[in-house]
Amino acid sequence: MAAGTEPAVVRLSELVDGQEATCFALLASKYRGVTKRNEPFVKCMFRDRAASLEAPVWANHPLIEEAVEWAEGMAYRLHVRVSSHHQFGLQLNVLAIRPASEAEDGADGYNFQELVESSKYSVAMLVAKIDAVIDRYVTEPHLRRLVQSLLEEHKDLFRKMPAASNMHHAYTAGLLEHVWSMARISGFLADHYGQYYEELNPPLERSVVVAAAILHDIGKIRELDYNPSGARYTTEGCLVGHILMGRDMVREAARKIEGFPEPILMNLEHAILAHHGRKEYGAPILPQTIEALLVSYIDDLDAKINIAARTILTCTTDGDFTDRVYALDNRRLYKGIPSIPPEIDEPEIL
Repeated sequence: MAAGTEPAVVRLSELVDGQEATCFALLASKYRGVTKRNEPFVKCMFRDRAASLEAPVWANHPLIEEAVEWAEGMAYRLHVRVSSHHQFGLQLNVLAIRPASEAEDGADGYNFQELVESSKYSVAMLVAKIDAVIDRYVTEPHLRRLVQSLLEEHKDLFRKMPAASNMHHAYTAGLLEHVWSMARISGFLADHYGQYYEELNPPLERSVVVAAAILHDIGKIRELDYNPSGARYTTEGCLVGHILMGRDMVREAARKIEGFPEPILMNLEHAILAHHGRKEYGAPILPQTIEALLVSYIDDLDAKINIAARTILTCTTDGDFTDRVYALDNRRLYKGIPSIPPEIDEPEIL
């Protein structure tokens, strides 16, 4: 390679031992420490959507002072040399680095979304689907106004926040995806059970079920601090938690709506407070209404299916079963027998 020239752009996840290349990566984490010899070092973890590689910067590295200023959650253009460590696998030696941008690097294939794990569905589609569910199922006017006002007020964070720091839907726009899935299920089940037990008096409140499904995790936007490389808990999130914060947000918004029926608000608040289902799962109170029962079961179902499906999709172990899954009672999941895609005839060239 000629002096002063930069090597070809390669995906971080496609780098191999001994390679020198340019790549785009997100700084997922950074740790500053001191060696036994009292020498400073910075350990960085860079990632794209498919892989994460460590980049240790030791005291004798020419970028040691600059590394202190690299920002977690920021995308960078890296000139790196790859080496293999007997214990830690592939590692990066950062030769040059600068922030990446669409303006400067778009022509070389830079796309921020390729560096972070995010919902496979577009934000626009998810928002449109949730709006459609509200129009169809949240027919009580005060509840509809409440739901729409909260989603509008917090739309920026609500549309990019993960549903959790780990466990389920723990990726950008994961909360939006989780809410959309729950909203669809809650509308169907509220209709089903409302008709099945039509003799209930008062009847099952379909609007409450769907509104609670949409707002049950609204407190997550205060509980978590969004970072594209992984959300972290805020101080308020650690000390109060999203369930109580979500109830408070709903109550504050309802007070701004004139004539909000108190029984409906109480039913909604209870469903939000009880959506974790069990006290050992963090619920401050157990579900004591049919509406709250439905929301808690739907939430548990959607979270666990997400965990199970993503475990199977990302599993790299040999054999017929995945590793044990902590969130699913440490059970291993059967991968099943993959189907063989049908043969497709070669298209006729006209």
